[in-house]
Amino acid sequence: MFKFRLLAVRWRECAALVLSLAMLVCASSDVLAVDAQVIVVEPGDVISWRYEPATLTVSAGTTVTWVNQGATAVTVTSPDGLFDSESIGPGASFSYTFDTPGTFRYFCVPYPHMKGEIIVTR
Repeated sequence: MFKFRLLAVRWRECAALVLSLAMLVCASSDVLAVDAQVIVVEPGDVISWRYEPATLTVSAGTTVTWVNQGATAVTVTSPDGLFDSESIGPGASFSYTFDTPGTFRYFCVPYPHMKGEIIVTR
């Protein structure tokens, strides 16, 4: 009888621990924003260079990271001065966290035909 009570107590403790961990995991996924990524693509000719995706929709609080997968330095520059990566060399990246809803456009200073926008929702 003592063993049965001991097993019953252990089972309840384990169940409570598992339930607590499950609630913690669910709560933390609601609180943390999912990060997003934009890739700098440099196919053959310069006029085809672009940000991919060109338009990205994210929730407020999301950190967007631009990764330069090309062979030439580029920038990620907001025309209203909100953010400016300065030079992002090949293999390097730049990140910015968007806390306010709205549409945020950006371009590359050396290659101004490269344009993109981040749409931030609540």
